Amino acid sequence: MWKFFSWLFKKKPKKIKLGIALGSGGAKGFSHLGALKAFEENGVEFDIVAGTSIGSLVGALYCSGYSATDIYKLIENVDVGEIKNLLMVNMDTLGLKRVIERNLKVQNIEELKKPFMVVTTNLETAEEKVFSKGNIASAVCASCSYPPFFKPVEIDGERFIDGAFCNSVPADLVKEMGADFIVGIDLANHNAQPGLLQRIFPTFQGKVKEPWQKGYEFSDIMLHMDLKDYKSISFDKRAEMFDIGYKTAMENMPKILDGIENAKKTRLKGKK
Repeated sequence: MWKFFSWLFKKKPKKIKLGIALGSGGAKGFSHLGALKAFEENGVEFDIVAGTSIGSLVGALYCSGYSATDIYKLIENVDVGEIKNLLMVNMDTLGLKRVIERNLKVQNIEELKKPFMVVTTNLETAEEKVFSKGNIASAVCASCSYPPFFKPVEIDGERFIDGAFCNSVPADLVKEMGADFIVGIDLANHNAQPGLLQRIFPTFQGKVKEPWQKGYEFSDIMLHMDLKDYKSISFDKRAEMFDIGYKTAMENMPKILDGIENAKKTRLKGKK
């Protein structure tokens, strides 16, 4: 009987927190959805999320309760004409904001089901600005505003653009929020040459030379998707990129599951 009560009132170790950092990459973000689908099939649910650019959009929807399949269908059915103009230059983000607001059940980041952070870049200072509260749609639009395609987004009197210029895979923020085990997803081809529009129009120059560095430093496992044959506007290749994300995550799943188990054991030993 004493053993029973001793077990009953024994302080249980806290559940470990799993975190994911979703990187920038435009249409390549369909790979995020493939990876999330693989995690769902293996019973891996993330407790803490941070995202940059397309990663912030996917992250907001994930933290709102959407599954990977739900998000895929939602984005697939978006009227692209609502978001872009004919030339795809100097567009505003009002259309994107309407799409986000229509599909989220809450307005503010702090109301989401999971802790979430959005990375942006301050246009004037070129410094990182992180949003962990406030209007979700505004923060996500700012994080997705890559010049010269999109205009900066003004929030509280300051102008913000894509967070990819300063922190493209924000694993450090996931760590800061208390994650015990972190998966990062990098969609970028770091050796890619600037596209035609970027060569024609002046582009923003950030202060960070390697904005993906923190992602590799703070992730326990980084999934670097092989998307060198795809562009950030390759929406017509979404199924292929989804499959790449799914395959990459599944190939790394044994290592990821082992890492999660080791994190649990570490917590049980009281080392964290």
